[in-house]
Amino acid sequence: MTERYTIALPPMTTRDDLLSGSEILDFYESGYLCPGRVFNDVEIDALRGLVASVQDRERDEGRVYDLLDPDLWPDVDEPRPTGAGPVEFLFNLWRVEPEIQPFVFNPILARWASQLIGARRVRLLEDNALTKAPGSGGELKWHQDFPYWPLAQPNAVTAWIALDDTDAGNGAMRMAVGSHLTGERLPSVFGTGTPYMRDQRPAVVKPIEDPAAMGFEVRTVALAAGEVSFHSSLVWHASGPNRTDHPRRALVIRFVGDGTIWLGSQRYEYNYSDTEVGLSAGQPIGGEYFPLIPC
Repeated sequence: MTERYTIALPPMTTRDDLLSGSEILDFYESGYLCPGRVFNDVEIDALRGLVASVQDRERDEGRVYDLLDPDLWPDVDEPRPTGAGPVEFLFNLWRVEPEIQPFVFNPILARWASQLIGARRVRLLEDNALTKAPGSGGELKWHQDFPYWPLAQPNAVTAWIALDDTDAGNGAMRMAVGSHLTGERLPSVFGTGTPYMRDQRPAVVKPIEDPAAMGFEVRTVALAAGEVSFHSSLVWHASGPNRTDHPRRALVIRFVGDGTIWLGSQRYEYNYSDTEVGLSAGQPIGGEYFPLIPC
């Protein structure tokens, strides 16, 4: 039987065409792409409310994480960055709030992801909500996404949907253009940039380096609320602090190509155990935790 996740998907996007060949080429050369606006003002207002509702409930349950919290990095002896406010992180909102599912399972976003990955079908790896607090939301140092995922291949992309206008002043993402072409680097602590897992990943010999010193152009990805950027799982990216008096919020959706091999805890201790997701190392990713997205 063909596995498929189905859900009512109302028309929601303001752009519904395929990515052009030039856009796909730009993504492969730069490591990221800004296709434009996908959700209108009404939809973004609804998304903000849904994220806030989940945030309140999850905070009561102790499931709102701060990406700068040293306790998230038990194998690395690192202090919290001085003066840095929280970067609040929610994991898999779609599993706790049904009303957010039409946004996460948006077929246009999935279609674009399939074009960028080069896969006929894509699955949801995870979704996240990120909030940088007004006036203090901290800096995230340079990193790649792939080193933190229990996957054998980096055929995955991240869609980053702005819930607020973002620019350099409130902590917009910065991209090291073309850095994805250098391959995988060691994972690093988000708050300090300190690399780790050297012993566990002997084939990955280098940490993330200063992109400017390496000759990479660094671009700030300014987005209006409702716009989306996609970035490669290997591109180096970072974001500065939020120095404004308004929060900087985003919904983040990670897409993975169908057939990608799961390595589980043999590669990285993920939010779910191998037993919980019903997968063993070496199997193609699938099952209820990683549904196919109609596109």
